[in-house]
Order: sequence, then structure tokens, then C-alpha cells
Amino acid sequence: MKQGIVAFLLTILGVAPALAQGALSCGTAPKSWPLFERLKGQFLNAEYRAFLESSGPMLEHEVENYDAYFGIMDELFPEGFDLCQTVLVREEEPAFRQEIVMYMREDMRGPITLLLIGVMIRGVPQLVYFNYNSNSTAVLGELK
Repeated sequence: MKQGIVAFLLTILGVAPALAQGALSCGTAPKSWPLFERLKGQFLNAEYRAFLESSGPMLEHEVENYDAYFGIMDELFPEGFDLCQTVLVREEEPAFRQEIVMYMREDMRGPITLLLIGVMIRGVPQLVYFNYNSNSTAVLGELK
């Protein structure tokens, strides 16, 4: 039963074929920002400290608050996730971008949803906000 639910969720996320092939990808978004692609991979691989350290000048100083941001993730998901899928990309001209990414493991009942919000300043992508939650609707409510 549990495996059936996971398979159903993976199908909804559109990642079942990728999982079957062993190709784990968050699904690179159109006109992707390398910063966001790196952050999504770090989250996938439980590199939560690297996520903060490489988030850019607006948030990298938050490493000093690492436990508040990622202590629970180190506890619950120290090995990261089996797969992820970018499910929404919203760009607003001239320089605003949001992405929602869902992360799963076979032993999970539902996804962890990550929201990334960034701006382009002087041609350089900057992460200005992120949040994650096991309640997808909580993250969706933060879309700007």
C-alpha cells in the first residue's frame, strides 16, 4: 500500500520514469539560474550548510543561524532525498524569479516543498528568500 502511494505521488510529480531509470534530477527549469540549480542540488543531497554558504550575499550570513534553518533537516533527512522535481517557475520581468521544488524519498508519505525567491541585480542572480515545509499548501501560500 505504502509503495503504491509513493508511486502515485511520483507519477503526479512526473518523476516516476526518471526514478525508474535511476536519473535523479530536479528538472532544470527553462532559462534556469545556475544559482537555483546549485541550491536545489544541495538540498537534494542534504548539503544544507553548503546551501546557506552558497546562497549569495543576501543570505549567506545566515550560516550563523544554521540550526534554526536546518537543524530539523539534519535530524530527519541527514541523507537527503531520492528525487526532486521543479513544479513551478514564475518569472516577472525585469528581474524576479520564484521556483517551487518538491523532494521525496520512498519512505516518506508526502513531499518536502522548497520555495526559492530571487532577484537579478546587475545581471547576477541573488537568492532573497527561501522556505521549505512538509505542508505544500503552506509554501504555496507564500508565492508572491
